[in-house]
Amino acid sequence: MKKRLTTLSTMNLNDIRSIILIMAGLLILACYGGHGLSPTGQDATGSSGISGTVQFIGNWPDSTLQVNVVASKTYPRNITDKDSMYNFVIKELLIENIQLSDTLPMNIDQYNYKLNLKPGVYEWILIAWFPDIPEYLMGVKELGAYYMNSDSIPESVYVPPGEFVKKIDIIADFKNIHRELPFF
Repeated sequence: MKKRLTTLSTMNLNDIRSIILIMAGLLILACYGGHGLSPTGQDATGSSGISGTVQFIGNWPDSTLQVNVVASKTYPRNITDKDSMYNFVIKELLIENIQLSDTLPMNIDQYNYKLNLKPGVYEWILIAWFPDIPEYLMGVKELGAYYMNSDSIPESVYVPPGEFVKKIDIIADFKNIHRELPFF
């Protein structure tokens, strides 16, 4: 042991630098996975998700705390009152079936978003508005959802492993914050 310590202490600064550079080079080579061009739709990082454009209609209320893109694996069918809706949201959040994006910038007309998601089917992609009031959860409203073929039930989106589904475009209308129910 003493001999090893003596050897290390007799190394000069150039030897130590050379060892560090060699180790850094080996680390870089070990991390490189041969990432070339990705096939269309596939993300080079291997992550999955959705992307698209949110088009905002109307004036942003001064009472806006935040706006987020939300993806839910389950659509709340047959819910007609606030309590049932809040119970649904809480249950889905607890089992991680609902994912929220980062907060979108405020007072804009359009925003291109990208939301990382686990692979799977998402039945409800929406834009959620959170008011700037102490009980903000009680005032959350859907500004709009992803509709492809109709305007009554949102379109499901399948997110394959390692791919981003593009063109999940949503119209977000601020008139929707005046509805009684929090969503739809």
